[in-house]
Amino acid sequence: MSASCRRSVASVRRCHNMCRSLLILLLLCVWGATARRAPAASSQELTKDYDSAPNNNNYINVTHTQNSINAEEDEDADEDDKVGLAGAGSGSSTSGAGGSIDAKQQFAPRFRHPKRMSTLYTRPSGSTLSLSCHAAGNPEPNITWYRNGSSDWTRTYGSYRKTKWQITMEDLVPEDSDQYTCKVCNPLGCLSHVMNVMVSDRVNHKPILLKGPANLTLLINDSGQMECKYLSDLTSKKAWIFMPCKSVNECSKNRTVLVEDVDRLEFTNVTQEQEGWYTCIESNSLGQSTSRAYLRVVRSLQLLEANLGSVVRDNGMMAIFITVTFLLIMLCIIFVAYAVRKMKHEKLLKQRIETVHQWTKKVIIYKPASGGDSSGSMDTMIMPVVRIEKQRTTVLQSGNEPVPFNEYEFPLDSNWELPRSQLVLGATLGEGAFGRVVMAEVNNAIVAVKMVKEGHTDDDIASLVREMEVMKIIGRHINIINLLGCCSQSGPLYVIVEYAPHGNLKDFLYKNRPLSKEQLDSSSQSAPPAPQHVITEKDLIKFAHQIARGMDYLASRRCIHRDLAARNVLVSDDYVLKIADFGLARDIQSTDYYRKNTNGRLPIKWMAPESLQEKFYDSQSDVWSYGILLWEIMTFGAQPYPAIMSAEELYSYLMSGQRMEKPAKCSMNIYILMRQCWHFDASARPPFTEIVEYMDKLLQAKEDYLDVDVANLETPPSTSDEEEDDASDVEQSRYHY
Repeated sequence: MSASCRRSVASVRRCHNMCRSLLILLLLCVWGATARRAPAASSQELTKDYDSAPNNNNYINVTHTQNSINAEEDEDADEDDKVGLAGAGSGSSTSGAGGSIDAKQQFAPRFRHPKRMSTLYTRPSGSTLSLSCHAAGNPEPNITWYRNGSSDWTRTYGSYRKTKWQITMEDLVPEDSDQYTCKVCNPLGCLSHVMNVMVSDRVNHKPILLKGPANLTLLINDSGQMECKYLSDLTSKKAWIFMPCKSVNECSKNRTVLVEDVDRLEFTNVTQEQEGWYTCIESNSLGQSTSRAYLRVVRSLQLLEANLGSVVRDNGMMAIFITVTFLLIMLCIIFVAYAVRKMKHEKLLKQRIETVHQWTKKVIIYKPASGGDSSGSMDTMIMPVVRIEKQRTTVLQSGNEPVPFNEYEFPLDSNWELPRSQLVLGATLGEGAFGRVVMAEVNNAIVAVKMVKEGHTDDDIASLVREMEVMKIIGRHINIINLLGCCSQSGPLYVIVEYAPHGNLKDFLYKNRPLSKEQLDSSSQSAPPAPQHVITEKDLIKFAHQIARGMDYLASRRCIHRDLAARNVLVSDDYVLKIADFGLARDIQSTDYYRKNTNGRLPIKWMAPESLQEKFYDSQSDVWSYGILLWEIMTFGAQPYPAIMSAEELYSYLMSGQRMEKPAKCSMNIYILMRQCWHFDASARPPFTEIVEYMDKLLQAKEDYLDVDVANLETPPSTSDEEEDDASDVEQSRYHY
């Protein structure tokens, strides 16, 4: 090869190497440019992958803004789940960058399906109910369920099951009816929804409509549906009936059964002939129920709008007419009410000039439904109940004359009411802490009048009224102070009773007690005056006999006196004794005893042990009081238990078996009767019937049982009644002469 050829080959090789180097450099430049554009391409691919697979948490689009999220959430409730996931992923991926994206995507809780949430749920017993409160929020909210305001609640029957946003109760009972509230909260806020649940027991009834069909308007060839649901415990049959119509008011009388036992009626490619009334009927053995709806079929929307416009115009005119009519009626009513009110106001002003208002107290007496009459023919009695109520009374006055003021208003009893003008009051016979007795004259007859003093209380008035009513019911007896009448109208209450000229037995005995030998031998001026009445021992027995007869009558009327003492026995003409003061009297109609439940002034020295300790009263406790009264008679009005001052001291004295000693001028037979009346065991005390018989035998006895030698015998030892040897010995010695 020549040198020129070799040079040509070498130059070709150098050109080839240079071109190859340039090509490699060009490829490197292209590769570098491609590598720089690769991240943007990857970002687009990630965005494209996220749009195609939204539930894949590995693909996150961080370029979405809060506005796009809100738009998607408002557009579709299902997109809330996607946005919530995207927001959570973005927050975790950008926390290192300061959390700016996370702060934009946080929002307070809101319900996902607010239109689907109801406020009232009605269910029959035995069904299942699910309450839902689906909500979204960032951070993730929590939910709390409340029943009637309490978060700690349970069901009386069955249990409930909770899921994330839902609570389910199976086998409902009427006790599950209540108010249920779901409260959803996160750090940005809270919201709640109240649901009222009503559960009713199923009963035999004709089908009950749960959901009726709704009116429907469709274009020709459109599709739709009507739904009808009934509740029936019995076997029922359902049918859909069609009545064709040209319009709502132009319908044919032909009716066609379209389908049976179907809750939902489907319409597909409707025609003009399908317009009309569709009635849903369900029947069982107890009856049938119907519900209907109208299907309107139109050719175009313009025609529908025209029809709606005419209906709206007609309804608007009707609404205007009704509104104007209602306003006119309201104006007339207001005018009439104003005129009537003005007339009443003027009349009231006129009456105020002639009217005096005052507060009075009305005395109400609940009389027994059955009981004794005034003649005492019945064997039992029922005590009246007295109650006092405050009321406002109005009195019309004529001219300038003052209106008399009566503090109490008493019921009128025409059988016992006496004219107040016939009563002439006289001197005061006696008085206590709150009442007094005044001598008076009625139709030339001397009587005694009981009344309350100034400064009395309602209880004092009630006690006087109760005593008057008791005297009405008890009836008349020779040895009881009898009620003659009362004055209760137009003034204070006056209770008119028999007058006893010699006063009470205690004072009568004390004033006429026999003088001792020292007093008779004394010639000094300080010697007491001689008694006006000479009272023998036989008179004392007669006194005790009369009191026993009066108490026997009260016991036959099943009435307990509770305050039998010499001070409450009055001495009338011819030494006739009359039991008085029934202020503490009580009936024992329903039971054979009376138990006092309140504290008050009580005659403790005349009370039986069971009355002192247990506040227990019956006829046998009155027998104990009769024994104390018998001791007062035999001592000419001396004070029993002079050294004892309190109820506790007296009860201890009686519990130890001690009793009062025999009076100086008292026969052994009378003292034996006293001791029998003071028996600690109430059942061992003689009843008043036996005491009356015992007194009759004493008065009819031939021997001189009141001989002074017998009267001055040594008193038996005061032993306890519980320590007596034999009950038969007691029975033998009770009426020993």
